[in-house]
Amino acid sequence: MKNTPRILMVGGTSRNVGKTSFTCKIIKKFSVDYKLIGLKIKTIYTGDNFFHGKERTPLKINEEYRITEEKSVEGNEDTSRMLKAGADRVFRIKVKNEYIEKAFEKLISEIGKECFFVCESNSLRTAVKPDLFLMIKNKNSTEMKPSAKKLEKFADKIIFTNGKEHNFDIDNIKIEKNTWSLKFDANI
Repeated sequence: MKNTPRILMVGGTSRNVGKTSFTCKIIKKFSVDYKLIGLKIKTIYTGDNFFHGKERTPLKINEEYRITEEKSVEGNEDTSRMLKAGADRVFRIKVKNEYIEKAFEKLISEIGKECFFVCESNSLRTAVKPDLFLMIKNKNSTEMKPSAKKLEKFADKIIFTNGKEHNFDIDNIKIEKNTWSLKFDANI
């Protein structure tokens, strides 16, 4: 697992816990002072259709991954919402789980490492160690994606939600010395 600076990663234990809303708040706050890249990763595991819902544009049999840049602020797609929130650029990676590191390295090789990333993904955490990994958990549910079960122990902070509101103030996130981090009292 590689240390990968300048990445703040937001994962979730299940669908509909407000990952994108939370991510957009972070983008809105920090895009005023920093060049931010938004990233949404959809990892395809065999047999996990329950957690991804209906698949509109599946990967082809021979396709390992697909990287798409979001260009539109219209609509309600998560990537459009990130762009509306102020990200300089936003990408979506759809990837078979065994190719996640390869797909991410391809994206980095094309856009460079000088930007700060706000990434919505659990699975990328298996390949890279970001500056900060926040996991959102529904306080009223025990449902948990298999990927989240494996990665919960790596979270720098578990954030609880009721599906609409989070028990965490994004003012507790900072960028200092080119690194995402939590303010000291945010770890409590």
